[in-house]
Amino acid sequence: MRIAHIITGLGTGGAETMLAKLIEALPPPEHEHVVMPLLSGGVLAARIAAAGGQIVDAGIPRSPRALLSLARLRRLVQEARADVVQGWMYHGNLVASLAASGKPVLWGIRQTLSSISHVRPMTRAVIIASVPFAFRTNRIIYNATLSAADHERLGFPAKKRAYIPNGFDTLRFRPMPEASAALRAELGLAENVRLIGRVARDDAIKDHETLFAAFARVASSDPACHLVCVGRGMLPGRPRLDALTTQHGLAGRVHLLGERLNMPELTAAFDLALSTSRHSEGFSNAIGEAMAAGVPVIATEVGEAKEILGDSTRIVSAADPEALAECCLRLLALSPAQLAALGTADRARIEERYAMPGVARRFALAWQEALNGIGPN
Repeated sequence: MRIAHIITGLGTGGAETMLAKLIEALPPPEHEHVVMPLLSGGVLAARIAAAGGQIVDAGIPRSPRALLSLARLRRLVQEARADVVQGWMYHGNLVASLAASGKPVLWGIRQTLSSISHVRPMTRAVIIASVPFAFRTNRIIYNATLSAADHERLGFPAKKRAYIPNGFDTLRFRPMPEASAALRAELGLAENVRLIGRVARDDAIKDHETLFAAFARVASSDPACHLVCVGRGMLPGRPRLDALTTQHGLAGRVHLLGERLNMPELTAAFDLALSTSRHSEGFSNAIGEAMAAGVPVIATEVGEAKEILGDSTRIVSAADPEALAECCLRLLALSPAQLAALGTADRARIEERYAMPGVARRFALAWQEALNGIGPN
């Protein structure tokens, strides 16, 4: 089977990472993947190509002008000789429907949407424009049941709903006892330093304001703790991040590493992993990857976090730095053996429920059923 994937770009975001993992789990020759990023570049392109995916750069701007390039997009899809077209995220979904040229189309929606006002104006326009096209898809694949409910309130057809959670490669993301020492050495930190990690791009929905405020409380109680932030845009010199560091007196205690490709090693190096999103999170890759690495997680009650983690004592309200700090300090007070037991249980939950092979098979079945004309009318 040959699948054309239309996606906004190939950065290290959740949808892009999930696509890379899916291609690795369903490689050629049984599944041939043609990936069409609308925006050029992206650090995951090499990983996708190494897994056997063919990259066809659509070079389409994420703006109203994209609609002027439909003839080119249709030609690219035809040249790809795809059996089905899979869209990823709002812009990719709409373009997939407009360019599919009669091929079965599936959409991928990767976030919750409690309020359409939470998204940027251009994305809001794309969502609204997508509603009539949603009825013509074969399926709309959501990675969170809350996400499906949110979009169906906006007019997306409930009968097209399919739920497939994110999957995780438990061979790549696994406990690595040596990782913590390696990261401390890279950062020039003492052996007794404990690392609290947050993996997320620099975006308002990730709520770094709450993260920094909570960590300031933790740091004042535990001088051995440092915060490590990884993700697109999480770099020194960003005015907002520098202001947060100064505001909370965290100079030397916060390490901004930016976008990195060695995420398994970085994640395994954390003593605790946090997810502090304020809204719009669907099925967090960062939570699942930390759990697979055996790192205890604390998360805000957004999206599927509570279902993924399966432990309500480590779920806190969004935008509540006091509650987040209190939960961090409670876990940091546990013995090493108790923390290790939490991490072991978290990894077992990922292996049981969200291992990548089973998730990939669900995508493959959805594509095959679309090709065979099976699906809701």
